[in-house]
Amino acid sequence: MKFSLDRNEYVAKKLGILNGATILDIGCRDMILKRYLKGNFKYKGLDFQISENLDNNNDLINHNLENGLPKDLAGYDIINALDVLEHVENIHNLFKDLFNHSNNQIVIALPNIAYYRFRINFLFNGILSKKYKFDKKKTDDRHRWIPNYHSIQEFVNENMDKNWTYKKNNFIFERKRNFLFFYLEKFLSYFFPNLFVYEVIYFFQKRRF
Repeated sequence: MKFSLDRNEYVAKKLGILNGATILDIGCRDMILKRYLKGNFKYKGLDFQISENLDNNNDLINHNLENGLPKDLAGYDIINALDVLEHVENIHNLFKDLFNHSNNQIVIALPNIAYYRFRINFLFNGILSKKYKFDKKKTDDRHRWIPNYHSIQEFVNENMDKNWTYKKNNFIFERKRNFLFFYLEKFLSYFFPNLFVYEVIYFFQKRRF
């Protein structure tokens, strides 16, 4: 028996029915999140690399996030950025841009590079993951930062807009695996989050005064 949980499906379920909502999906790639969203919503995806089969899609914007978010994209109800911030050199500016551009909700995900599987990979193969590989060919699709569970929390608390609140979700697994290992890791993550939490997802909500 295998257990599989896709983070895009997980986020879509958390967002619920999006009747009349506008959503900006940053780092959308193949628009996987859109497939899981439900309701009558307006979707726009943004990425610096867009699949060839989606080149002429009007729902996509090609944009380099090192320049921040375009001002004309302000006003979305929901902004989604899963595994995006760690790819950007100007991470602090982009994080603040998310709050300036959203009217209601923000969803971000950051990987915990101290996760034990990354440690084992580094021990035996010399690399944390392919996103940190010192490649002979130039690539823009790489991680600029090495966040761990604790530094992620410190970053969020220090840099978030204080007019917002958040709920944190620690146990997001994408890979197919034996369900016994899944629940063992989930149990251990309560006591050793820096070792057993693979990724941290934050759901931000704007305060209503």
